Amino acid sequence: PRKGRRHALRVIRDLLVHEPQGCGTDIPGAIDYLAKMLSHHTIIFLISDFLGAGLERPLKLLAKQHDVVVISVEDPSERTLPDVGLARVTDPESGRTLDIDTSDPQVRAQFERVVTAEREARTHLLRRLAIDEVSVRTDEPFIDPLLRFFRARETRKRR
Repeated sequence: PRKGRRHALRVIRDLLVHEPQGCGTDIPGAIDYLAKMLSHHTIIFLISDFLGAGLERPLKLLAKQHDVVVISVEDPSERTLPDVGLARVTDPESGRTLDIDTSDPQVRAQFERVVTAEREARTHLLRRLAIDEVSVRTDEPFIDPLLRFFRARETRKRR
């Protein structure tokens, strides 16, 4: 128990003093780092929007050794593109800037298709890897989805 506490404190300390090297999120890198740090079977909660490439292999390897639960965070305002005319948008992950005409219904429809496809691909991947997923939204309390998950998991384990 004491050794586990030291590892947890080390992870928290590392997070607090970490200086980012650039822009973007490296979820596969974070998963690889986590897998190297943990030597005993652990329950791991990964919290993210899980937008990005290269997740399958690190998640698969992590799930072989540990009990992984993904908490996917979704912001409803990011599901649809508002009609505001011409807009310059910047991808926070890549830093790339793009000018788009949000008043074009085809542009908005394509955006919604991409968002839906990303969400469905994530859900499919997690099911295929037998990783539990809890979806939480930024505009709703997160307690209810978490309670439902833990109750369902408890019921599943009793069987």
